[in-house]
Amino acid sequence: MTRDYKVLSIFLIITISLIFLDAYVFFSIPIAWIGQLLLFLLALTKFNIFKDTFNTSIFATIILLFTVPQIYVTFFTTNPNQDITYTMLRYFNIVSFLVVFAFTINVSSKNKSLNDQILRKLKNFCFIFSLIVIYIFIAQIYDLYEPFRNRSNTNLFGESSQSTFWLSQPHRAMGTFREPSFLITFFYPLVLLVTNSFKKSNVLFCVITGMALGLTRSDYVRFFSIVVLFLVIYLTYKDKKVNLNYIALLTSVLFFSTFGVLECNLNPKSIDCSNFQEDVDSINRSGKLKIKSNTASSVVDIGSERIDVINYFVNSLGNLTPEGLNSVNQGFQTFESVDINNEMYLTNRSSPEYLLTRYSTQNFGTGNYSVLKYEINVQNIIVFYTKGFGAIFIALVFILFTDFITKYSLSKDSVFFLIILFFFIVSPIEELNAYYGLVIGLTYSLCIKVNNNEKI
Repeated sequence: MTRDYKVLSIFLIITISLIFLDAYVFFSIPIAWIGQLLLFLLALTKFNIFKDTFNTSIFATIILLFTVPQIYVTFFTTNPNQDITYTMLRYFNIVSFLVVFAFTINVSSKNKSLNDQILRKLKNFCFIFSLIVIYIFIAQIYDLYEPFRNRSNTNLFGESSQSTFWLSQPHRAMGTFREPSFLITFFYPLVLLVTNSFKKSNVLFCVITGMALGLTRSDYVRFFSIVVLFLVIYLTYKDKKVNLNYIALLTSVLFFSTFGVLECNLNPKSIDCSNFQEDVDSINRSGKLKIKSNTASSVVDIGSERIDVINYFVNSLGNLTPEGLNSVNQGFQTFESVDINNEMYLTNRSSPEYLLTRYSTQNFGTGNYSVLKYEINVQNIIVFYTKGFGAIFIALVFILFTDFITKYSLSKDSVFFLIILFFFIVSPIEELNAYYGLVIGLTYSLCIKVNNNEKI
């Protein structure tokens, strides 16, 4: 049995490694998708262990409540933008999340030996991956070798190369992901989970992983580090004991995410910097390295894009009828383009020659005209599924949250679990997936089902 646990833990690490190769494709298939699929299939190999989870009337009722609105939208509306394949892929993400989550909590919570194997391998994986992130960060500044990023970027204009250069801002770590925010979304919860499991001090691990996370210079990572820091400060006051692991991790994250140096200040002769010689000369005129820091206000500045998403969601609260999963982003695009359409109309009225040409991406004035052509994502799980499934999704989330709070007292472990959930809720990934199921399942197993919850 111990051998089986070892093999299972190895396969879990392999799937996570593939999921983390977000910046690369294999024969036009994103390697991260392959990792998600393999994780789902790995969970299915143990289906007999957790099949009873899905064989209940409550689960059947939930499935019915979620599928009926989608069936109605798909087959009884005249929306020309419905895509059955697209909808099925969206549903597959949900199914893979549920299957992997059920697999994780049923297998992990009953086997301490497996938990130890997984945590030990996750610790090694996080440390090695952090070194890779730091190396790629240095390689991009000094034109050293890094694997070719052959997956298109995440902006509106598909098939374009990934951006790895910032002229007026310090360089940002992205590791094997396409964006720094994706690195944080997938990697930070693992680091927190491993750090939370330490029984002894492991400052080296915490400093190295904190450095890798901090080099992303993400306000997202700074915000959650401060949230976790408040919990650590309270527990330190309550237990009269300092957790050196958390202190080392959070200090490292906050330091490296706050202070940075411009790439063209460090290596003005790099390939990227050579394309902006006049700006580079201006940056290096003083002959000194210039430390650039994020402001404290940037931690709570959620940005115009997220404010637009919030406004879109708030404006729709009066009518939360199901729109279908494949209509949410189109609805957000329509909402975003209202003011831009008005501006374009006024521009066309005053300059009739613009009527002769379709400008899909060029700005005439103050608006982002690309949204008239390219669909944009809401980048939030709650908004996406609420708009897709309707008010029933909000009701389900409220019921589950109330049940959790009622069943489990607020303890350091249950609060840690809620922090991990909140982390995913505000992440820029708008859909559930198999990896989320694994991390949330592991956190639930290790913090809720295994530990005895001591009240805060």
